Amino acid sequence: MTGARRGLPLLLLIPLLMAGCGLSERRPDLRSPSFPAQPQGFLDPDQIETITGSQQPSPGPTSADVAADRQSWTREGSTPGSDRWYLAIRHVELRPALAPQHFDCALGTRLGVAETPAVIDLFTRLGRDVEAVWLRLRTARPRPIDLGRDRAACIRLPEGDSGHGWSPSGGAALATVWAEAVADLAPDRAEQTRRIGREIGLSLSICGLAWPQDVAAGERLGQAVWQAARTDPAYRDLADTARAELATARTDPLENPACAAERLALRP
Repeated sequence: MTGARRGLPLLLLIPLLMAGCGLSERRPDLRSPSFPAQPQGFLDPDQIETITGSQQPSPGPTSADVAADRQSWTREGSTPGSDRWYLAIRHVELRPALAPQHFDCALGTRLGVAETPAVIDLFTRLGRDVEAVWLRLRTARPRPIDLGRDRAACIRLPEGDSGHGWSPSGGAALATVWAEAVADLAPDRAEQTRRIGREIGLSLSICGLAWPQDVAAGERLGQAVWQAARTDPAYRDLADTARAELATARTDPLENPACAAERLALRP
């Protein structure tokens, strides 16, 4: 979604970066995170304002941003054409109906073939909460791919697309709040699901769509939203239903076919 258009797919999306943040079912807008149109989230206006006041977009891009980005992008195994690069491309898909599948391998299930309307509703409503705060915090800034021809985006960008970065990273915020929610639903796999949340944020840096500093700010935002949203009785009621759905889905003995590639991409 662009700065003036609400409720569009995130880029984050990054079809992405959201696409990687995409929350809408419409075609992702690669310039900024996308968020759901309905329903409303769990946070009340006072909570939204409190979280907004506690967060700070990072300044930049600074020389430290550029150095951190260079280190992330040139890390062995993360360069274009690598297994980790292709995983970053997958992570660009962050629409609530599809994003739960990023946690298939961590959970040992196949959410894409399971009936999980409550899980999707939980992702959607938490995404709305992230949106409510992110729209108040966001600061426009060029992305890594906007500042040098030596950087390659891991997705195809629209012609003329330039300078459409944001701080904090909405995609990293979504990945974090969703990872915490899944960890809550399946505490025996909490470590694994939280790692996937962090890896999705890292994918935004690998793709050149967000500075590492903005990813870190997005992760802090996601944590703050999660801590507030989980106190709502409506969240707890929905989580109970989602937990039952997830338990049923995890009885499927078959593995998501993409897990072998994910393990290869995330190997030490």
